[in-house]
Amino acid sequence: MILIQLTGLSGSGKTTIANNVRDELVSLGYKVEVIDGDEYRKALCKDLGFSREDRLENIRRLGFVGQTLAKNGVIVILAAINPYEAARQAIKETSSIVRTVWIDCDLETLIARDVKGLYKRALLPKSDPDRLPNLTGVNDPYDVPENADLVIKTNEESVEESSERLLNFVLANIQIEKSEPVRRAMFVGRWQPFHNGHQWLIAQKLDKGVPVLIAVRDVVPDERNPLTTRQTVAILKNAYEGKDVEIIVIPDIESVNFGRDVGYEINEFVPPDDIKTISATEIRESINSGSDDWKGKIDERNQHLIAKYLGS
Repeated sequence: MILIQLTGLSGSGKTTIANNVRDELVSLGYKVEVIDGDEYRKALCKDLGFSREDRLENIRRLGFVGQTLAKNGVIVILAAINPYEAARQAIKETSSIVRTVWIDCDLETLIARDVKGLYKRALLPKSDPDRLPNLTGVNDPYDVPENADLVIKTNEESVEESSERLLNFVLANIQIEKSEPVRRAMFVGRWQPFHNGHQWLIAQKLDKGVPVLIAVRDVVPDERNPLTTRQTVAILKNAYEGKDVEIIVIPDIESVNFGRDVGYEINEFVPPDDIKTISATEIRESINSGSDDWKGKIDERNQHLIAKYLGS
């Protein structure tokens, strides 16, 4: 999906904005994960300190987790100070799904806010034992982002306005990343087992260059449905390897229903005589009896799987 790496000084509003945007995206049906730098410091990165090397390693780890999630369809918002331009660029250069957003806020405002009391401690005299020696932007470096994809100035706008800007940015970039949606011809069945009759049916669309979606009903195995869902999916994937076919699993349905003008083409294909007489029940009975008659009704590519799953 996409990885948004936020960068900004402590107290600039990264976590608050990230959580607000996450909630909005979840309400729209998206999968979202906020990688909070403070929280990950307690777990994945608890072995790291605050030296330059450790800060770089911290962001490298967070970036790896974020990209892994993003590649699996999750919108990821990495909310960390992320102080070094080298680290930001390293994450961005590894993938086209990464965007950098600078949550900018002037130091005067941050000191006035001082939500965590960090700035007060960082500004204490060096001799004070409570002094914080490594606060980014005060007594530790912060590289101003050179080419941020979006800059949000939280000292000039409300939290709501900042959150709305990030939300719109995420949604806009998701649309950019999406390719033209593929419309597929859908075939729903139990496929117990998948045979030449089924294959003929699907070919009515596939042979015309229409992408196909095969939906496998997730039925409980019994005498009529001896194959598990996993086995059925394996057979279908083997049959259509390299073809423009997507295979999904759906709950066992009670019926297929539609209203008027739903925009779908509803087709009934009448197979030739030698195809329409093929029976999955007879195939299962043939296998159970030890006969080889069933082999003429199953694609050669799948015969070994059918025999493996249904053979005695």
